[in-house]
Amino acid sequence: MRRMNNLITLFSAIFAFFFGSFLTTIITNIEKCPSKTTVSKLDQNHEIFLMVLILSAPNYIEKRQIIRDTWLKTGGPLVQPYYPEDFVYVPDYDADGFLEMESVAEQSNHIRNYVDWLDGVENAVASRRYIKVKHCFAIGTKNLSPVLLGELKKEQKEFNDMLFLPKLHDSYSNLTKKLILSLEHLTNHESFTYLLKVDDDSYVKMDYLLNELVSFDRKLIRKSSGYKANPIPELYWGFFNGRAAIKTRGQWKEEHYYICGKYAPYALGGGYVISRSIAEYIDANSQILNTYVSEDISMGTWLAPLRNVYRRHDIRFDTGYMPRKCRRQHLVLHKRTIQQMKDLYEGKLCTFEVPNEHSLKRPLEYYYDWKKPADSCCNNIAA
Repeated sequence: MRRMNNLITLFSAIFAFFFGSFLTTIITNIEKCPSKTTVSKLDQNHEIFLMVLILSAPNYIEKRQIIRDTWLKTGGPLVQPYYPEDFVYVPDYDADGFLEMESVAEQSNHIRNYVDWLDGVENAVASRRYIKVKHCFAIGTKNLSPVLLGELKKEQKEFNDMLFLPKLHDSYSNLTKKLILSLEHLTNHESFTYLLKVDDDSYVKMDYLLNELVSFDRKLIRKSSGYKANPIPELYWGFFNGRAAIKTRGQWKEEHYYICGKYAPYALGGGYVISRSIAEYIDANSQILNTYVSEDISMGTWLAPLRNVYRRHDIRFDTGYMPRKCRRQHLVLHKRTIQQMKDLYEGKLCTFEVPNEHSLKRPLEYYYDWKKPADSCCNNIAA
């Protein structure tokens, strides 16, 4: 009888051990599994500081090459004086829990400070910094001809900077799907803090953009404990439009945008920066997000209800459908030809090759008034 009791005790102990191990494993796995429906905490231990996502068409080999030969080279090492954190605006929450965006006066003052800083860059003491940047050209490869696919594979073998999307037929109508698939891949396979989305006809002054982005990031880290119960702001940085009429014809026609009379405020598509958590949010919810024709309008609409998104409007992002007036303070310049990219890289500010330049009505450069309704957002024309 005693022997039987000992056996029962032994088996009970073994069962309890394995059951406890099994339960511990389940709990550990639950804790390790990231929740894709919540915004992650501020994490500055990412391997890559800035991930550059360049949306490119399969046959635009020359465009990709000029980008490699010009502005991608300006990303490092960074040899500039530190951009002063005093010039950087990091938002607070108001009493109702809404982020306080930069006022028109603050935006204007920031540009003046930046121009003054530019004037003194050459004579100031520079620091040499290695900031990890990685880029990729996203291309849909579904239904491509064997010849073109072979050329792309050859290009990939030489440069190893292509993000092939085999489930995507590369076309304008699929740009939103292209953005989603790109973000899905990058958030799951690359460790980055910020992401710059640009088109393959945009020129980016990577050194100046990086310098300021680093200062913003450092200041945000130092301020993070002060947000307490509020979520840490996530950056959405570009040139915003809040009064754009919904397109009803042409390749931009939106048949399903019926949530309001105009598009929700969005950063123009030539280039903008988002925090990693925004990319994760889109990846986590891609199955339930509406995909509109324009990927950039889609981005603005997806982020519209999120209270911790810091929409930073910046006139230094010349990212519209055609270039604005030439200004040396511009950081991202859209709709540039291969020759213009070469000129910019060589320090030539503006070499537009447009007939009747003086009679051309270029887009206006304005400061965004976040305190007014969207239809009155953009009346503060920059001098």
